Amino acid sequence: MCGIAGAFRLDGASAPALPEHVLRAMTDVMAHRGPDDAGHEHGEGFSLGARRLSIIDVEGGHQPFADERGRVWAAQNGEIYNHDKLRRELRAGGHVLRSRCDTEVLPHLYEEHGAAMGERLRGMFAVAAWDRQERHGVLIRDRLGIKPLYYALAGDLVVFASELKCLLAGGLVDDQLDPEAIAAYLTLGYVPGSMTPLRQVRKLGPGERLVVADGRATVDRWWSYPEPEPEERPAAEWAELLLDKLDESVRLRLMSDVPLGAMLSGGLDSSLIVALMRRHMSEPVKTFSVGFAGEDSELGDARRVADWNGADHTELEVTLDTGAEELHDLVWHLDEPLADLSALGFLPLCRLAREQVTVALSGQGADELLGGYRKHRVASLAQAWGRVPGPLRAPAAAALRHGPGRAGRLVDALQAPDPVTRLLASSSLVHADLRGDLFSGALAHHAGAAEAQLRGTLSGAPGAAPLEAALYLDARLGLVDDMLTYFDRASMACSLEVRVPFLDHELVELCARIPAAQKVRRLQGKHVLRLAARDHVPSFVLEKRKRGFFNEAVSSWVGAGDGALVDDLLLAPGAAYERVIDRDVVERAVSEWRAGSSHSNLLLALMMLEVWLGDYLPRARAAGSLPVAA
Repeated sequence: MCGIAGAFRLDGASAPALPEHVLRAMTDVMAHRGPDDAGHEHGEGFSLGARRLSIIDVEGGHQPFADERGRVWAAQNGEIYNHDKLRRELRAGGHVLRSRCDTEVLPHLYEEHGAAMGERLRGMFAVAAWDRQERHGVLIRDRLGIKPLYYALAGDLVVFASELKCLLAGGLVDDQLDPEAIAAYLTLGYVPGSMTPLRQVRKLGPGERLVVADGRATVDRWWSYPEPEPEERPAAEWAELLLDKLDESVRLRLMSDVPLGAMLSGGLDSSLIVALMRRHMSEPVKTFSVGFAGEDSELGDARRVADWNGADHTELEVTLDTGAEELHDLVWHLDEPLADLSALGFLPLCRLAREQVTVALSGQGADELLGGYRKHRVASLAQAWGRVPGPLRAPAAAALRHGPGRAGRLVDALQAPDPVTRLLASSSLVHADLRGDLFSGALAHHAGAAEAQLRGTLSGAPGAAPLEAALYLDARLGLVDDMLTYFDRASMACSLEVRVPFLDHELVELCARIPAAQKVRRLQGKHVLRLAARDHVPSFVLEKRKRGFFNEAVSSWVGAGDGALVDDLLLAPGAAYERVIDRDVVERAVSEWRAGSSHSNLLLALMMLEVWLGDYLPRARAAGSLPVAA
């Protein structure tokens, strides 16, 4: 696992793309991603740098790598799980490879397949490769978007990096904000799709590549997330197929020359991952868990699962009383504003794991593939709701609206005319009474940014039924730009590699064929996964309801210390958010929250945005002026 940064020239000039000190500033600011080694290569038309966290061939894996003639140079952030097979094929074709490192196959694959090389890779990766002879280059992001890659056009350069702060530290992009991205963030809690909070910078999407050739940079998609194509099979047969493919995926991800373990929440997904790891390991699995002190955490359940598997278990309790310094540290590593409290819990979990291991497996991704969230149950219910005779819907909706808790939102979701409207009704951070005021001023023309992004994404699965559409949207957006974003940033902040077996692309393609009725059945999520796991996890795990990793603690966290952090960040004079949001609207939201309104998630989003604008941006810009590390 590593971080990469660099630039390709568009103008055909033979000079390196970047001065040495700029490339070093870009890689030094993400030294946490690769504390073991740093490499910098400059040549005709390119500059390429890497920070390395040594996992495979610890001594011989220095990046960037070149082919035997020095024609093609390449570097990556990630792991190629089929690199042994690829190495054998390349050697049979006459290529000379001198290490066991997975990255070394990349320049040789480029020689054979050019920009189509990504189709040969099985793993998680962000790859950069440059052909010095042809003056062509390619950036490739893995199929599921597990590893990040930012890029920008800066004059005659395409500049790129694993983290946004690298581009800012290099002085290669300006910090002009993108109001459309910020508006979408305030609705969804994350910045979706190719957007970033900076107008000049984009994210390469999952399964996309950027090709530099003939003076142009073009982006295209080399792998598409599979549309739902349900096949009718008995549930037991689907469960067996799912378990076999997951077992293969886990086995591939045990590839390591350094200690590895597992993140264990005590829920179904991580418990099954630990059980499958146990099959293939000769020593006890090292497991790690974290919970908020004083909350109804899952630490006890995780302990029971660890004992059941004979694991070497370590756990940690953290407090809800987060100080400003901790929040600033989190936002620095997240790279983008992200209103997901799970990140706050995942960072100490990664620190805990890194004390003993360098690689950890996780159950992330199962919910998005197999229907594990409340919104998926709502989508399944909406499918049934559509079959209720019209005259009966109105009285049923009226009765539900007078129910407790989220009943009103449930009615809105059930009555939504399409999957996008339903998702926004279920998940939007902005209540209707604040919406018009919040999206005013700089954001006035972008109130529909999130909806436009969702509709554009759903166009890839136009015939999907409600549940299938909800899963498709989640996997293409929320999984990538929320869950996998904080997984990557928090783990890399601790120099820990986290692998996600559920997101093997062959497993994802299998799940696209499983009918929706096998995913959510009688309002129970992940039905087929429960069948697959029933002989491999303790029985109590199969009956547990899905619980969000720390997300249920948002109200408690925002209100900790009588909301002191809310006041310090949102009510202080000269707040940075005033660049894009009317202060009166924020003060109103805080006031209504103190009076009992459920604005906790919106306040969390505003606080993260404030820290990003007020601390992250100037700190990232200043990082490029710091002395370059030796």
